[in-house]
Amino acid sequence: MAIRYFAIACALGIVHAAFSAYWAAGGRWMLDTVGAFATEWVDTEPATAKTALLVLALVKLAAAILPALAYMNKPRLTAQSRARVASLILGISWPGSVLLIAWGGLSFFGAVIGLIASDENRSVKFGHLLFDGIFLLWGASLLTALILARRTAGEPR
Repeated sequence: MAIRYFAIACALGIVHAAFSAYWAAGGRWMLDTVGAFATEWVDTEPATAKTALLVLALVKLAAAILPALAYMNKPRLTAQSRARVASLILGISWPGSVLLIAWGGLSFFGAVIGLIASDENRSVKFGHLLFDGIFLLWGASLLTALILARRTAGEPR
């Protein structure tokens, strides 16, 4: 059962990473929903912005894929050092999932409140609903997967 939640978390993380990679490659669609600072940064310092976005995309991609791979391969790993790496990745995933939930949840609900309170910067608020909603769901899926993985640690995957 845990593998399903790892797969959902992985897919959501890949979607988030794909947007960062798209912007790093020069794409502009939905960039304005991140905020005026993002479009200004890409316009005024394109090389720096694109490099930072590419690094961010790679970090998100690793954070999306590595927990699922570590979970799937941990029982099959024979070398002790590789098993430690898998345990380390899964260990880092616990606070990572909580961070995704906190960051995504606070920003998502802040955007909801902002949409109710004001018509100002609506596209940015809708961007927060989308991107922070994905963060929230990614974190919740990952945390669920980790909890289920811990409960079924002795069972075959």
